[in-house]
Amino acid sequence: MPRTSYHHGALRQALIDGAREILAEQGHEQFSLNEVARRVGVSTSAPYRHFANRDELLTEVAAQGYATLHRSLEQTAASTTDTAERLLRLGGAYVRFAHDHPDLFVTMFRSQPGAGPIGHESFEVLLRTVADAQREAIISPKASAELMARSIWATLHGLAVLSLRQPHQRFGMDEPPEDLATRTLSAIFGL
Repeated sequence: MPRTSYHHGALRQALIDGAREILAEQGHEQFSLNEVARRVGVSTSAPYRHFANRDELLTEVAAQGYATLHRSLEQTAASTTDTAERLLRLGGAYVRFAHDHPDLFVTMFRSQPGAGPIGHESFEVLLRTVADAQREAIISPKASAELMARSIWATLHGLAVLSLRQPHQRFGMDEPPEDLATRTLSAIFGL
């Protein structure tokens, strides 16, 4: 049931939550601040107390998405001390995140690619693992760790987008996200 009043700070998060609901149900094309206001149960001018415009609200949704992804990647990285296994698990976690939060995933890369420091911190988790894998000769050290991490991220992102849009049974793109990522990275690096 819509609320007509909010305690300090609660309206901002309610608008963000309302935006996520709309994005999940209708996508970006139908998204508007007026719809968010209606969904939350406030006047159409209320969102402007917290966000200058639609894009600013979407940027905040994206930033929260990057924070969620970062937490997931950090937890995944901490789940094993085996570097090769960590690399594979990070790949699985990335593609799983896209499948579990498709609206958020699209918003993160449509509205605010990189989302500032928190987006960079998410990339750093993969970068550290790649640097470890190079030191341990699990993957080639010929290219820089940053170039390798960027290449892995691009591969994982492509897998996520392709498998979200059209699972291609013929090409094995319909398998569970973790398996898709793990098998792809294993094939590339011979793990």
